[in-house]
Amino acid sequence: MHILISLLLLATGGPGEAAHWQKLKCPYEQNHISLPRVWCRQSSEECCSGLAFSWDTPSVHGGKLKVTEDSRSFTVELLEPSHGEGVYWCGVLGRNDTIIKLAEGYFYYSTTGSYIWAYTRWILLCLLPTVTTFTCMYARRIARHRSQKAEEPYDDVAVPRSLTDPRYENAASCLLQER
Repeated sequence: MHILISLLLLATGGPGEAAHWQKLKCPYEQNHISLPRVWCRQSSEECCSGLAFSWDTPSVHGGKLKVTEDSRSFTVELLEPSHGEGVYWCGVLGRNDTIIKLAEGYFYYSTTGSYIWAYTRWILLCLLPTVTTFTCMYARRIARHRSQKAEEPYDDVAVPRSLTDPRYENAASCLLQER
């Protein structure tokens, strides 16, 4: 059952989609429709450097930056930040070449390790219920074995000799006999 749920999660979410493509939704006002879009990395509180592109551009930087249009917003999807990790803005370029910031978000540079982790976590998610089940079964077996061992008589309990044998005399009784 756990494996079935894990596989369902794997099929619906995909192993790497959320880990690699980072998104930022940029809502705009009606008067911004004719202005060029902007994607840039924040360099100070009030400034950023990047690129401007037209409304009909679906991708930039060889497909590493995708733009999808929505009603009253556009969404920027980024595979790898071209200017490194940091805070990125999406916006529009105003009439006096001023950037009107619509949204901002932190974008990180995806490394090979993050690609490996994106797939490894799904494998581990599938294996976790199996390992848990076998660990519980093993622990029960060990507990059952220990309880059976505790119920078994010890070898030295069933002594064939009698307790009246002189080797088992009480030291105090020996002293009394000597008097």
